[in-house]
Amino acid sequence: MTVEDTRAPERIAPPRSPQPVDDGGDERRRRAGRIVGPTATYVVCVIAALIAIGPFLWMLSSSFKEPGDVISLTPRLLPNPFTLDNYAYLVNNGVLPFIRFLGNSAYITVLVIIGRLMVCALGAYGFARLQFRGRDAAFGLLLASLMIPDMLMVLPLYSAYVKAGLIDTHFPLIIPPIVANTFGTFLLRQFFMTIPKEYDEAALVDGASHFRIFVSIILPLSKPALATLAVLTFVNVWNDFFGPLVYLSDVNKFTVPVGLAFFQTQDSTQYGPLMAGATLAIIPTVLVFVFAQKYFTRGISMTGIK
Repeated sequence: MTVEDTRAPERIAPPRSPQPVDDGGDERRRRAGRIVGPTATYVVCVIAALIAIGPFLWMLSSSFKEPGDVISLTPRLLPNPFTLDNYAYLVNNGVLPFIRFLGNSAYITVLVIIGRLMVCALGAYGFARLQFRGRDAAFGLLLASLMIPDMLMVLPLYSAYVKAGLIDTHFPLIIPPIVANTFGTFLLRQFFMTIPKEYDEAALVDGASHFRIFVSIILPLSKPALATLAVLTFVNVWNDFFGPLVYLSDVNKFTVPVGLAFFQTQDSTQYGPLMAGATLAIIPTVLVFVFAQKYFTRGISMTGIK
């Protein structure tokens, strides 16, 4: 037997199936998917935005229409004829001093924002940076107060304000929202906890007090959270209808939401001035969101990370 006969027979590989030729169809499909996906998303967002902004555009348009055109059976988006009589009625009418309502709302809202930021920031600093006995239990008790409905406190507070002679004043609309705001304290506390404590330790080594740390380190680093709380407070206080309705009886002390109710009676509704007043009332809210949008978005996204 020769050497060649002892070798194992060589295996013959099966023939390979022919590979499909890529004619560029897969690449075109991928390119189309990258275009169609974002385009569909943008279309859906635009439609949703139009649905959301539609009532506001109608309100703005109606504020420049004559009274009969606002409730016309054949409504038109663009006013024809264009008139400023509704706004002139708000400014010149002596029975309904709407400009005074705007001033009252601005005065109350600014005081509440300043006071709430100060009180909530101090409380949040204590819960986030200071170590003391019962801190976690006190914070849990504070959060538990969120479960108490606001309507449950109306009657006791009203009785207390009557005995103190504070009814028909702005006091019930300013002081309670400042000192009783659990959500604001919680929001800032969660943000303060994301700030590294090494800053505090370095400042303490240099001889800084806790108040100095709070003013010079914590507050400057917490602008997004403070802006978020300021925006939320503005919207809440500016649009508050129930509080002024319960505690105020003097027309000259009314705020914007209660003032707008003057245009609606059991007999009729003054749609033109009502739309003009609602347009003026919404302008400050829009401006606040436009100028504080960057800080507001950042504060919401960063709060609660830790």
